[in-house]
Amino acid sequence: MAEAQNGAETTAEENSAISQPAAPDQETPSSANAEAAKYRKKLREAESKLEAAEARITAMLRKEIEAHAAKSLAVGADLFTLGEVEVKDLLTPDGEIDTETIDAAVEALLKTRPGLGNPNRPWGAVVGGRYDDESDYRQPTMQDALRHAFKR
Repeated sequence: MAEAQNGAETTAEENSAISQPAAPDQETPSSANAEAAKYRKKLREAESKLEAAEARITAMLRKEIEAHAAKSLAVGADLFTLGEVEVKDLLTPDGEIDTETIDAAVEALLKTRPGLGNPNRPWGAVVGGRYDDESDYRQPTMQDALRHAFKR
């Protein structure tokens, strides 16, 4: 009967072990936590690299915009500091530089602060008289120069 009781006890122990979940191994949760921590660290690194890349791209776009604005402004950066515009305001929906928007922003800034203009920018038609339309100005020809030379 002792043997029967031992067999019954073994069966009872096995049944209790089966019905109760086994104590979780200490390695399984810690390895899962370690793996999750590893992925969180990779995520943070990827986010910081993305932020750095976006900052570099924005800086490059700003330099390009300043170079375009410098055609009309003495200092291209004045468009951002005094014109109170941001890089994102001067881009197309695709993220490309919109030169028409830049030109409009520069002209608006020059209307309020004409002293910011580039002193070396092209003047357009410079003639002795006043012309409202550049089409009124006729380019001199060689014949005009000879006529002027022989009038003396």
